[in-house]
Amino acid sequence: MSSDTGNDPFRNPLERSKPLGGPVGVAIVSITPIVALVLFLVFGFLGFWSWSWIFWLLVPIAGIVVYGMRGGNPRT
Repeated sequence: MSSDTGNDPFRNPLERSKPLGGPVGVAIVSITPIVALVLFLVFGFLGFWSWSWIFWLLVPIAGIVVYGMRGGNPRT
């Protein structure tokens, strides 16, 4: 059996080659919820509670950019 997985029709399509930015990208995704919480509280206590929730959108956006937009051919 060949070790070439490029032609394997049963290969996991969710398998990631590596995240965008490597370890730095993983660190950014890891600290994004803390940054979002701090921004949420700071802007909320400044009187902008109705708009401060928007900072929570940073969490999925960071994940999409780092893990969704990886470089290279996804089939390799």
